[in-house]
Amino acid sequence: LPRVADIYPHSLPENPRVLQRKYQEYFRGGQPNYEVLISGKFRNKNAARVATPEQVAWLTKFLEHHTNLDGQEVADYYNTVCEAFGWPKVTRRTMLVWLQKLGWLVNAGRHGAKEYMNRYGMQNKRFAPTAPMLFWSLDGWTVELYYKKRTEGKRGGRTTYCNRMTVVVVLDPFNKYPIGYATGYQESPELIKAALRDATNHTAQLFGQRLRPVQIQSDNYQIKIMLPTYGMAEYVTPAQVGNAKAKPIEPYFRRLNHKYAKKCSGNWSGYGITSRKESQPNMEWLNAHKGQIPDEAGVRAQIEWIIESERAAKREEYVAGFSRIPADRLLPMPIESYLLNFGQETGYKNTLEGSGLNVRLLGERRTYDSFDLEFRKYAHLRWSIKYDPDNMQEVLAVSDEGDIRILLKEKHLQPMALADRRPGDAEELQKVKDFNDELKRTVIEYDRQATEIARESLLRHPDLGNPYITGILTDSRGQNKDRKSQYRLEYTDVTEETAYEESAGAGIAESTRDLY
Repeated sequence: LPRVADIYPHSLPENPRVLQRKYQEYFRGGQPNYEVLISGKFRNKNAARVATPEQVAWLTKFLEHHTNLDGQEVADYYNTVCEAFGWPKVTRRTMLVWLQKLGWLVNAGRHGAKEYMNRYGMQNKRFAPTAPMLFWSLDGWTVELYYKKRTEGKRGGRTTYCNRMTVVVVLDPFNKYPIGYATGYQESPELIKAALRDATNHTAQLFGQRLRPVQIQSDNYQIKIMLPTYGMAEYVTPAQVGNAKAKPIEPYFRRLNHKYAKKCSGNWSGYGITSRKESQPNMEWLNAHKGQIPDEAGVRAQIEWIIESERAAKREEYVAGFSRIPADRLLPMPIESYLLNFGQETGYKNTLEGSGLNVRLLGERRTYDSFDLEFRKYAHLRWSIKYDPDNMQEVLAVSDEGDIRILLKEKHLQPMALADRRPGDAEELQKVKDFNDELKRTVIEYDRQATEIARESLLRHPDLGNPYITGILTDSRGQNKDRKSQYRLEYTDVTEETAYEESAGAGIAESTRDLY
């Protein structure tokens, strides 16, 4: 058979015994049986057992069951239905064939809608931003680095070694530069705000001024609470729920874990729980050397090393891309917006006093004021103070409703003694004098306008000539109310008579014009 295979292609068995058995089956009954030479796949044996719509429907329901049944389990359940309806039974192999054939229909029931869309749904193909600051993507990363934590209890202390920190990273996909990050125990709105604050301050270090992004992409975690903060960007585009592929930061975390975290071999926890066992670290070795696992301060230092290493490798390319930002896409962040979004609060209210707004920040009393006259208009309000711990020269005063916001600067301290005067003291003193002069002029001008309006209103008043109305003099009997009433009635009669004469005169003049 091997020698004649090139001349006569065939699929006959080369083993002599198997070939003899096939030959006997072929001539069984005295006549050639060609079906012996044809595979069962080409005789529709599998399809013949599941052919009707009812059979396919029952099979589909078992294949899409949420318990993710294997081929043998599906065959067992389906065969119980076959006994009731008198259908031919099937084998495990048949069910596996049907599972492949109907996979695109039953996968959602077996693995869920998210998994189905990730595998079978059509997805968009996108390219990275062409310049920095056009697009930021942020998410939380539970770092694959263990740290030990000591807790004290009534029966003594206990040390755990399987604790992990969470880092919220703000990534600019222009060249995958970590523009901001913040480390904490778990993801929270406060941790996200801290990461965005670090990103905003880092733009000032790179480009000389605080900038805000054109677009921010996030997940839907605490989206209602975070939307005001995300509003620092022109556009906010949360990723679709369950679509991890839409966020470029997801594969970035895998890269950081593989490139940096894995080098911290003393406390590296491995990859995700769904990874192969062969890819995970030796847990026996970690248990034997768990004394080498660092504490919280140590793992924070490791995380800082990871981020700063990434920044150092990509900073030059990122800064060079600043020239590519279109002029209309370069969005500075004013100090008011920065403090409103990321400023810390004192937790109590302050009111304006003669010396200014006296605030206690970080245990130290400071005084703030503004040369804006608007601040004096709202002297009756109580203000919440937002401040930056790294720069407390300016604070933001926010009203209770949040609709009024005024930027305040720390007051200049003047020396009492003239001999202690420093350069700039005289200029600051003059600025205060000029402000007070302008404040006086504003008050006087407002009073003048009010007086003028009141005078014009008074001149138009009908009781202006009544001495009993404009004054408080009484008559010879000591009465005042009767004289007021008498004057009002007399004035009403005179007014009606004058109005009648004016209307009659107008009517005569109109008739005279008609004659001509």
